[in-house]
Amino acid sequence: MVRKVLLAVLLIAAVVSFAKTKIVFWQFMMDDALAKEVLAGFSKEFPDIEVEVVQLSWSTGFDKIVTAIAAGAAPDVVELGNTWVASFASQGVLREVDPEDVAKYKDFPGMNCAEYMGKYYGYPWLLGTRAMFYNVDLMKKAGLDPDDPPETWSELLDAAKKISALPGVYGIGLPAGEVYSPWQEWFLLALWGNGGDVVSKDLKTAVLNSSQNKETARFYQELSKYALKSKQKDLGEAFGEGRIGFLVSGAWSIGTLAQSYPNLNYGVCLIPRPDKPGGIHASFLGGEVLAIPTQTKNVDAARKLINYLMRPEVAMMITKHYPGVYPADPRAASDPWFEDNPLHLVFFEQLKTASPVPPTPAWPKIEDILTNLVDDLIVHYKDVDEVLEYYNAEIQKVLNEVK
Repeated sequence: MVRKVLLAVLLIAAVVSFAKTKIVFWQFMMDDALAKEVLAGFSKEFPDIEVEVVQLSWSTGFDKIVTAIAAGAAPDVVELGNTWVASFASQGVLREVDPEDVAKYKDFPGMNCAEYMGKYYGYPWLLGTRAMFYNVDLMKKAGLDPDDPPETWSELLDAAKKISALPGVYGIGLPAGEVYSPWQEWFLLALWGNGGDVVSKDLKTAVLNSSQNKETARFYQELSKYALKSKQKDLGEAFGEGRIGFLVSGAWSIGTLAQSYPNLNYGVCLIPRPDKPGGIHASFLGGEVLAIPTQTKNVDAARKLINYLMRPEVAMMITKHYPGVYPADPRAASDPWFEDNPLHLVFFEQLKTASPVPPTPAWPKIEDILTNLVDDLIVHYKDVDEVLEYYNAEIQKVLNEVK
């Protein structure tokens, strides 16, 4: 009798083990050790789900994802850069997020990273943004209060003028002469903060020549008179050396400054907003989005993994290893880590008014156009109306190609 009972128990155990669901998770952020730490809680909570974690590299990861999908061998869960979502969603290879999950996360910063044509195709997991660094000592020398850094455009312009009047320094650093940073490190953000944009909400029409954008471009051009204009790397070094009063940059600069310029006296604040009513502290939003390819047959298990990874205490494990990316969940602000890292808390707060680039497959070409636009405005000082009209037409040509 005992043998029969023991045999029955063994058979049940065997059935349970064979019934275990295995899912594959392709991601970029975690090495093997961190993945083991992060997923330990998931294994305890969901012992019937086995997760195979594969780390991709940023140099080849995108192509591997494209190839796997084309071959019908997509993973069950995949991490995507937020600028990739539109491309994959437009091809119909990502599963639309369940209404239950949309309701759960719709108010999270970064949920718009996963949106394409009014529908959601992923979950905002880890987010990064820009904020404004300011030199405390230069503010004091210029007669400014470093405990009250500029909050509006007019306050920043006034502060930049006063700091620029000091010998051997510039009021602000504005990137130019390279890809990405000229529009990422404030110009596009300023357009958003002033109620403008580059393309219409339906992604079909260029709106660069709007009155709000022309107002923004004039302010930016005026501010550039008190700026050091160079590549972002050079501006970062100049800020570290105490030659720039203000600089818009990402949270990675906190670690760089601590390592290379440990004696620099600086602070971080939200990016200044337009003075007019409705102006916001807009910033650029980059991030990692978790998505479920349409090919997966393990949707329930995939959703359980994603919802686990979205928890603030779980996502914070990655933040503590890689400061500069933060959980999308606003509740993470209560984590004690931010008490010891208050500069990072400013970036976490900045996420609330940060936006991703428009989710159009045409964006890679549009960003090249914006780079040239900024150079024309602040390096060559061309007429604002002419510049915006010209580049608006260039963007419309690109949009027409993807219709």
